[in-house]
Amino acid sequence: MTTPTRSRSCGASGRSWSPTPGRSRPNTVARQGGSSAGSSTDMSRSCAPQAVTGLGPRRPRRDYELRRVAMKLRAIPWLVGLIALATGSLAEAKTYRWVNDQGVVTYSDQPPQVRPVEGERDALIAEALDISGIKKTLDTVPAHIRNQFEARQTTLKPEDKARVARILSDAFRPDGLNSAVRGAFRTNYDPQRMGVVMAQLRSPLFRRIAALELAASEPGAKQDLERFAMGLQGDIPPPARVALVQRHEAAMRSAELQIEMGVVAFRAVVRSLEPIVPSEKRPTARETELAERTLRAQQENLVRSALVRWLYTYRSLSDEELAEYVAFGESDAGRWFVTTQRKGLLDAMRLAMDMAARQMAAAFPPKR
Repeated sequence: MTTPTRSRSCGASGRSWSPTPGRSRPNTVARQGGSSAGSSTDMSRSCAPQAVTGLGPRRPRRDYELRRVAMKLRAIPWLVGLIALATGSLAEAKTYRWVNDQGVVTYSDQPPQVRPVEGERDALIAEALDISGIKKTLDTVPAHIRNQFEARQTTLKPEDKARVARILSDAFRPDGLNSAVRGAFRTNYDPQRMGVVMAQLRSPLFRRIAALELAASEPGAKQDLERFAMGLQGDIPPPARVALVQRHEAAMRSAELQIEMGVVAFRAVVRSLEPIVPSEKRPTARETELAERTLRAQQENLVRSALVRWLYTYRSLSDEELAEYVAFGESDAGRWFVTTQRKGLLDAMRLAMDMAARQMAAAFPPKR
């Protein structure tokens, strides 16, 4: 029998959770960025969930531990995720549910055999990016870059500051980013996998889920999500529900992607300002490295807040519906889709960063 995975102790229980099965991490949390006032202590003491293998007769303990995770979620402050896109998944048997063309509901321990959709490559790519919400994610990038720039303390004249803002906005145009992501899918295109992806994305359930994700990302949902997070104090999610959102975050890796995009945005602003900031006022390599480490140190917090976000977003779905969606994300075609879109998004951000740096160098004479 496989020995249950253990890691460093956490809290008074003497056990620790880790967001990725088989891996343990020090329970350190950066108290900056998205942390809310008055909640840093709770967050630094809480633990992210860890898979336990070799369940067998120890299932009651696992249910108890999942319930503890659910209780810890209620103390997590709301952190805005840049997109809704940590490796691994909980070790447990999966039951798949689907409805065929005749309306017959089927339950099985094997995933459904989906008939691939055929069609022209570029049209399918564009439709997939639209239905899945990636296109809308790209629309938020310029605002994220602008916030990074405005957060920098500079002595630029108002006209120079406006010029820099225009250059950054031009380099990180959504249409340019979208084109780069489409290019990543063309390079890594797989007709069979794309056919399976499209068959799922076009299904009524997945379209309803896409609408839920869109609604949860709207600015007006912020306060509702905050109220939902506070409500977890008296309405603790069932362990089975917590397990599902853990699996979903493990497949989507949204917290990890948020960190990577934040690092790229930070580098873009730093590089873009180099031509117009005197050398003595530029951040040193050590300061830049420290800033990036600070961003990456927030990942465990972001993973935990992602679980709250998923609980909120999918609150109207039944466990069976959510399980079907999660199972697709864990499938071969689902992993291919997430990995390709992730690579395309980060590559697009880096290309835009290089473009902004070149435009800044051409627009402003270097200062020494």
